[in-house]
Amino acid sequence: MSGEEIKNIEDLIQLGEGKKIVNYKINRLTAPGENYGSLMLSVDITVKTATGNEEIHAVAKMVPPSEFIQEIFNTPVTFRNEIAFYKEILPILQDFQRQHGVKEVIDFVPKYYGSRRNLKGDEGKVDQDAVLLLENLKVANYTTFDRTQGFDLDAAKLIITDLAQFHAVPLALKLEKPDIFEKEIMPYLTHCPSYELRIQRWLKQVSDLIDEIEELKPLKERILKAHEHTSSEIRESFATISHNDCWVNNYMLRLENGKPVKNIMVDYQVYNYGSPATDIVFFLFSSVKDDVLEKHYDDLIKLYYQTFIAVLEELQCVTTPFTFEALKDEINHEGKLQFVHVTFMLYPIFIPKTEVEDISKLNLKSMEQHKVTDAHKRKFLFVVNEFIKRNWI
Repeated sequence: MSGEEIKNIEDLIQLGEGKKIVNYKINRLTAPGENYGSLMLSVDITVKTATGNEEIHAVAKMVPPSEFIQEIFNTPVTFRNEIAFYKEILPILQDFQRQHGVKEVIDFVPKYYGSRRNLKGDEGKVDQDAVLLLENLKVANYTTFDRTQGFDLDAAKLIITDLAQFHAVPLALKLEKPDIFEKEIMPYLTHCPSYELRIQRWLKQVSDLIDEIEELKPLKERILKAHEHTSSEIRESFATISHNDCWVNNYMLRLENGKPVKNIMVDYQVYNYGSPATDIVFFLFSSVKDDVLEKHYDDLIKLYYQTFIAVLEELQCVTTPFTFEALKDEINHEGKLQFVHVTFMLYPIFIPKTEVEDISKLNLKSMEQHKVTDAHKRKFLFVVNEFIKRNWI
């Protein structure tokens, strides 16, 4: 074994009778800046079977070594919740689809191999030995896009379609089987870690950034005031599971002839019970190319809505409350709350790769002191103008 260590790895995977792990190699998977909330390792496992050896290429998601990151992400809760998403929630949603005769159930999630909260193997506290073992998507020819560039139209369509299904299936379950939703899913839909303390520390940076962009100087007070809007009460009837972290690095796509044909959505650390519009707004304005949004924003919203309604109808839901106008109202409501989320996320998106600290060394000071690039300034200007145009700030 080389690289990092995973204790008792043999206990993590249920291989079946007659199969045995005979070798495994572990190495660091992600470069600094690709993942902030977890330590990611590649795990290549050789399994002996009755007919020969087979290989399992996996990714081990580990508790971050930095106490600073653990505090930001509320790791004891969010790591538990992410395990529950793969182990409990996803199978419930897929079974619910199958009960309605759906053949193409949710499949934009990595394959789950096994997990634990601690070495005791119980349902106790998450500790440093917690592991979530998933399919290694890079080996399966999935790739991430450049976080500073964002997605083109084809990729945006693929992702927005999957997002619509991701939101609609649990919503349908809530409507048809509220007892199951309340008992089996709601306990894990805790609110995500609060950004408010970090936002307060970043306000001076935002103020300084505005001062460097001539077009925004007259809007300084308006922009800073918009940072006061960070949360609201849950609004029915659209409320469902919200991923809550839909940015470039949390999507991996498989390409054929340069075109995206399949999307996998990862990183279910901070999902919660909230508006689907949270994910729509955050994804579009943090992770889609500016020129695509300028030309195709309305098209992407319509595509989302068409898919959302089609999924609800497939699951035999009454769709009367979910009109297109109601969705637009929901987006307009959440848009006013997502400005902070989007502009906050521009810092890790545009941090120069040469300045990104290893996850073990990350702290608040190191995250605040990187250079603001010209690309960051252009994106910030674009976001401000787009949010003003929609009367969201």
